[in-house]
Amino acid sequence: MSALLTEVLERACASEPPPEDAVPDITRRAVRLRRRRAFRAVLTGLVLVALVVLLGYALTTILMPGQKPPSTAAVAVPQPRPSAVLDPALAVLAPLVDAKGYRIVPHEPATGAGWRQYAVSNPAGEPRGLVEVAVYDAPAGLCLPVPADPDSCAPPDRTREGIEYAPYAETADPDWQVHEVIARRVVDGRTVAVMATGERGTGSAERGEPPLTTVEAARAATDPRLADAFGVGERCNEPAPACPILRVPVRPSG
Repeated sequence: MSALLTEVLERACASEPPPEDAVPDITRRAVRLRRRRAFRAVLTGLVLVALVVLLGYALTTILMPGQKPPSTAAVAVPQPRPSAVLDPALAVLAPLVDAKGYRIVPHEPATGAGWRQYAVSNPAGEPRGLVEVAVYDAPAGLCLPVPADPDSCAPPDRTREGIEYAPYAETADPDWQVHEVIARRVVDGRTVAVMATGERGTGSAERGEPPLTTVEAARAATDPRLADAFGVGERCNEPAPACPILRVPVRPSG
């Protein structure tokens, strides 16, 4: 039995280092173990530091956002012509004027409660007159004046969109030539008057010609966008001393 135990022990200890080498080997193993533990501790610390930095950046971005870059919608876009500006009323008038090579811009005083005023010039910068727009409420109807008979009402023309209108041309006086159109939206009575006046005091019928023809003024006056360019509370119904004085007055019924 003792011989068998001795043989088993000899086999078990066959792979072990000699007794004189046991202490250094144990020391080396302990050093390697400590190094691995130290490396793991350092690596864990680095990971924790990185997580703290990322978390701090995320919280800073959420709770203290920096200045936002300007929106492209707020950046002014250069316009090829001064006519093409963000003015709802001018957006209707500008294409008609620009097509002639003219220029149309707000003319001071340019705006009021129920009216707008614009100046027109030719490519050389010479004034060609004014375009004035005024809106009215006429829910009960509208008398379109007859210049030859102030007590009469003219039968209106009518567009497919249900807008009644009448054009007027006063060109006998070369120093005060006027093309005017009065248009009324039947569904609610909203009325628009567009008056184009030539430059006054020129002494010339050609240079004093209005910047819009009656056909062009009618296109603007019957454009639904022109009436919608004004607020609901805007109107030039009397009394309205600040509104333009039209060559052909608007006379709402009632």
